[in-house]
Amino acid sequence: MWKPLTLVLLLAAPPVSDDPAPVPAGEAEGPAAPPSKVEGPAAVDPDAPDAPPPDAPPPALSPDPEQPGASSSIPPNSRGGSGGSPWGTPASPTTSPSPGPSPSPGYPPPAEYEYPERDLADLPFGATAARKSAVQRNNDVLVRPFNRPVYSIAASGRFGTLLGGGTDIMQPFGYGFAAQLRIHFAAVVRSRFGVEVHAGHTRFSQRKSYEGFDESSPITRTTLLTDTDFSAGPSMQIPLGPLFLQFGGSAGVALSTLFRPQSAEVSDDEQVSTSNFMLRGGASIGVPVLNRHGLTIGAGVHHIFSPREVVIDPQAAEPETTRPFGTWLEVLLGYQIWF
Repeated sequence: MWKPLTLVLLLAAPPVSDDPAPVPAGEAEGPAAPPSKVEGPAAVDPDAPDAPPPDAPPPALSPDPEQPGASSSIPPNSRGGSGGSPWGTPASPTTSPSPGPSPSPGYPPPAEYEYPERDLADLPFGATAARKSAVQRNNDVLVRPFNRPVYSIAASGRFGTLLGGGTDIMQPFGYGFAAQLRIHFAAVVRSRFGVEVHAGHTRFSQRKSYEGFDESSPITRTTLLTDTDFSAGPSMQIPLGPLFLQFGGSAGVALSTLFRPQSAEVSDDEQVSTSNFMLRGGASIGVPVLNRHGLTIGAGVHHIFSPREVVIDPQAAEPETTRPFGTWLEVLLGYQIWF
């Protein structure tokens, strides 16, 4: 039964041929050809030995003296040369330096140290010294035009000397402090006219011993004379080379006090307080040292119009009187600033 079935299957199977399969039309026979080489600017030859990889860094700007022929590796259009930058950008036009010396580093330009020339009548006395101080110490108030105002403030120590009746009852030397404000705004020839305000306090003291209850231990007490003054008046300022000459007068009020013990007992003390009209006149020299800051030294005379009299020596048989609030001299030394 299987034999007839096998024969039927063999007869029904397609015939097997030994010939190769037919090749479609348009296709060449033989091995596959390599890809054709593309020519043009975008072509890259993988076999070229001198071509750098695409991500290679740019060539060095300076040659290596140890390698032969390194100078030829610098591109002709290197940075700083006449051809532009090494990356192919066009060179920027170079500008030639301006003729003349350039200011030295660390110093301001010369224009800041130059002051315009002015008419001879508008220059201060000693203009050369004033200009030198203005340049070296930044004190431009010394060469400021006279039609521009100058303000000044001073604080000084005061050393006083009694010249009137106060010397009859105590030693004449005292001390204190003072302050001045000056404003000069009007031009007068080669000077400035303005006003000044003075305020100060001065005291004169003297110590004296008195017998106490126990004769072996005397009691020392102090006689004190004080003046507190306020005054205002006209003032003049004359620039004189590297300094200022300042003088003027003022009128105001003086508050004066005299405290004088007569013995060790407090009940015997004498105290006199009074307020009186006063006049003051004086002169000073202002020396700007640096940046308008400087020193001032001067002198002045105070005269107090006081009718008050006191006894010089209460223990005398025929006591004489004197006016303790009168005339005294002051000498000032302190700090001053101009602006």
